[in-house]
Amino acid sequence: MPPARPLSTWRFRGTLRDYQEDILGQSFPPDEPLHIVAPPGAGKTLVGLLLAIRDGRRAVALTPTTTIRHQWAATARELATDPDQVSEDTAAPADLTVMTYQALSVVRSDDAVGDLARVQWHDELTEAGRTTESAEAFLNALQEENPREYRSGLRRRHRRLRRELVRSDPSQVAQVLHPNALALVDRLVEAGVETILLDECHHLLDHWALVVGYLRARIAAAGGTPHLIGLTATLPSPDDGTAYDNYTGLLGDVDYEIPTPAVVREGNLAPYRDLVWFTEPTAAEQDFLRRHEEQLTALAHEMMSTEEGVGYLVETLQPEEECPGGDAADRGATDRGNAGRPSADQRLAAAFRDDLPLAESCSRMLRQISPRHDLIRLLPTVTASPATTEDALVVLGRFAQRRLLADPSRRADWERVRTTLADFGYQLTDRGIRRGRDPVDSVLAHSCAKDAAAVQILRHELSREDGHRMRAVVVCDFAVHGNQRGHRGATAAAGGSDPGNGPAGALRAFATLAADPAIAALRPVLVTAQHLRMRTADAGELMPQLAEHLQVELRAEPLPADPEISVIEAPTASAYKVVRAISAMVSEGQLRVIVGTRGLLGEGWDCPAINTLVDLTAVATSSATQQLRGRTLRLDPQWPGKVAHNWGVACVVPPRLRLDHGGEISRVRRRHQHLWGLSTDDDTAIITGLRHSLTVEQELMLTRLVARDRGASAERLNEVTLTRLPERAQTYRQWRVGEPYTGAERETLELAPSEETAPSFVSPPTLAALVVMGIGLLLALIRLTADTFLRAHVLPNVTQFILGFLALVAVYMALGGWRQVRDLRRSLRRRAWPADSYRAVTLTVAETLHGMHGGAYYDPADVSVRRHVIAAPVTGTLVTSGYDISLQGGSLADQRLVIDAVAEVFGPVERPRFLLRVARGGRRTERRASAAQRFADRVLPPPQYIPVPGMIARRQENARKFTELWKQHVGPATLVEVRGNDALEILADARRHSVATAADKPHRRREWL
Repeated sequence: MPPARPLSTWRFRGTLRDYQEDILGQSFPPDEPLHIVAPPGAGKTLVGLLLAIRDGRRAVALTPTTTIRHQWAATARELATDPDQVSEDTAAPADLTVMTYQALSVVRSDDAVGDLARVQWHDELTEAGRTTESAEAFLNALQEENPREYRSGLRRRHRRLRRELVRSDPSQVAQVLHPNALALVDRLVEAGVETILLDECHHLLDHWALVVGYLRARIAAAGGTPHLIGLTATLPSPDDGTAYDNYTGLLGDVDYEIPTPAVVREGNLAPYRDLVWFTEPTAAEQDFLRRHEEQLTALAHEMMSTEEGVGYLVETLQPEEECPGGDAADRGATDRGNAGRPSADQRLAAAFRDDLPLAESCSRMLRQISPRHDLIRLLPTVTASPATTEDALVVLGRFAQRRLLADPSRRADWERVRTTLADFGYQLTDRGIRRGRDPVDSVLAHSCAKDAAAVQILRHELSREDGHRMRAVVVCDFAVHGNQRGHRGATAAAGGSDPGNGPAGALRAFATLAADPAIAALRPVLVTAQHLRMRTADAGELMPQLAEHLQVELRAEPLPADPEISVIEAPTASAYKVVRAISAMVSEGQLRVIVGTRGLLGEGWDCPAINTLVDLTAVATSSATQQLRGRTLRLDPQWPGKVAHNWGVACVVPPRLRLDHGGEISRVRRRHQHLWGLSTDDDTAIITGLRHSLTVEQELMLTRLVARDRGASAERLNEVTLTRLPERAQTYRQWRVGEPYTGAERETLELAPSEETAPSFVSPPTLAALVVMGIGLLLALIRLTADTFLRAHVLPNVTQFILGFLALVAVYMALGGWRQVRDLRRSLRRRAWPADSYRAVTLTVAETLHGMHGGAYYDPADVSVRRHVIAAPVTGTLVTSGYDISLQGGSLADQRLVIDAVAEVFGPVERPRFLLRVARGGRRTERRASAAQRFADRVLPPPQYIPVPGMIARRQENARKFTELWKQHVGPATLVEVRGNDALEILADARRHSVATAADKPHRRREWL
């Protein structure tokens, strides 16, 4: 019988880092999962082992790859009193058994949860009275005769099972696990394992979470007390929905998090910079994209410019059904001669309410197809931009469903639209449109131009002052990409000549790099799970050294298609051993560039000498992004002042192509949401978001590039990057390694209005004020004109006029005009100092939320509004980045709550429940309005509407409180509920005069202090 706590005799004889000591010094509940987040290189493996040693009981460590498994075992043997206490053999568990998740999670089929869903359905049928044979026969018949209903039933149970993964009945899980996996679980339970170490636990989203939950349940059923210790470099995204719930249900909230900047500042990770290189598709790829563009444009114009097409656009924007709310008399008054029919504004508002994306797309298409149509004047200004590719796709798909599918005589038109949309990655069926694999995105994500960009990046790094220190890794998604539809099209456009030496992937990237003389001098090597290649010219010198590291005999065979590259065969060496040997050769300086795949060179791979990453992948998730960036951050004993450069590569559609596709830009932005870095405009600030890779000038240039401004280009963006990029030694100093820090974080909102559109949120003078001022000016004109003709007593009469005018002003002020004067003064002040408006709005939101939830209270001194005026490094001109809003004090959750709500206030009007009308007067066009009101509609500016943040708008009493606080801090306002005919008309008016569009949405970032 093994000792009760065999790990308690293990010892660590080194020196712990400050945050490692802090973790081990804390007291965590022994019966709760322990959840720790720390960046790659922070020493998570050692922390996990020391926590297991503190617990003392037998343990199993689960890892996502064999490479990481070997690292865990090696570290554990350094701590153990006897190396035999550590086992990697699943057939022979020891005091600590290290294995992969895959070894424990082998299932009978590829869809474990789907199998469980059918099992549950079967059990429900038997519980309802059917026999086992009858239930099975029913499910088989339903699957064959009504597959749609069968899939629907599986999906319902599938969703419920995913929500309950971590609480699933062990007997159900056992039904889908492979017998070998069940036997392994039995051995672990019989060996007395109670501590479960979960490395890179962000993988626990689907059936891995199911199996870990099963193992935990089996340990508990055997009388043990299972203790889960989850370790990861990054959390999965809440956007993962049910999978994220599975993860948090298994491990709970984060108990301890170590941000990357803290590890860098303490000197345990290398300082770094994240950089972006922009490129454009090759000529052949642009031809392919242009054909797509022309095909879609021609089809859209042909279909929608007909009388039927225009009629469909108008019908969509002017639905005929009754708008809700209001009595019959009111509805009848909206359109003379059309009793009971809502006005055009109300029908337009209903269209936007019911399907905002479709209404916006139809609006842009109508502007393009029929610019003189009467409906154009009512359309929101946010739809004034040209119709995009996405607009054409949405409109064509809906038009085909509505007008073509139901008409058998239009079958040919239906098929033409369907096949065209398929070329753009849309599956059009009678059930709707579904986004599939997009060949346009594939061309951009895996463009040959990205391989050439890798060459340019490495050439630039070599030319720098510390170029002799460069050791680089170029990472692709796969060795060869399976989706080559777009690339086959590009190849055909180029007359059969493939500019990238084969399909996209690591093999093609290596061929491009090896063909460049400057990169060839670095002796690049390709290593994937199935491939090992090097330049034929280098094989004679590198192969003996590699063979010595591997202790195996190697063979080299030049590629028939490219004799300059040789395939290296090491039959008895595993991919893990090859990667380890290649890494050692990089550290020794025998080669300086590795090309490989994310699966092999992503998480778990360590090579401290690597200091330059060129990321050619298409991933943008938090976990994959941070794992890749972590490869370059390990400290290098041979370079104490090591600084890493992490390059991402984005392929953008050039402005000369009208094709609208922002997939690559979106990926760049999503990646940087998860990454910390030095601000490009303030080297004392450490922030998340794109601003730590691009300057303000570059962000504006990128916006122009996405908007197809002919003056913008990828080349220009790269020029700014190369001009402002400091030497690595300067970056090291800017990180202030070794200096103290608070470790606090704060949320910041980035606003970038122009000086002309910075909102004051204060009403202009009302009609009464205009009438008083107009009377005074009219009297002045009459009196002075009369005096000029009479040529007498001019000065005394002017004095009399002034006195009379002042009397009018006094009467006006006595009637309440002083409020207008106050509001006008406040408005002018806030036009000059927009920061006052931003601070007042933030205080209004914060005070409302404080009253609702009792969170942190903020006063004016706690709201920081900063304006940036920055000189562009290349042009020398001033670039205004706008304003940053941040809060002092309170928890990060409190700050995030306020900042999110403020972002809604400054964002576009979409589908709010309540609006604030912040200007008096209005655009009430009903004929029942008075003559004075209609006159005011013409002479006064249109009203400005502000969306009430969704969290506040859930309850009417909170919206009213928000309105009262707005009046107190900001200025006059009227609360409008978006309900009924009048409200729908106001909503259309609000969208029509909105100054914010979807592209103007504020960006949120975090700052590390």
